[in-house]
Amino acid sequence: MHLDAGTYTMDSTEWPFGGTSWLFGVQASLTPDDGSGSQDGFGPTNYGPKPLKAGTLQCNIFVNTTGEVDKTFTPRLYKID
Repeated sequence: MHLDAGTYTMDSTEWPFGGTSWLFGVQASLTPDDGSGSQDGFGPTNYGPKPLKAGTLQCNIFVNTTGEVDKTFTPRLYKID
């Protein structure tokens, strides 16, 4: 998704394993419009708040566990300013 420049946070409070788990979550990176190179976005222990440049945010859901995963979570990205 394309983002305008600003400070963003990703809500991870109601995720099944919490906001710091590497078992199940989201990793995101930003490709700025100004061509300055990829910027770290969000991931466990780092869901925000974070200033981001204008650009394209790519989010990937990850599962680092064996067996079935029967969990539901809803990543929410909020622009603070």
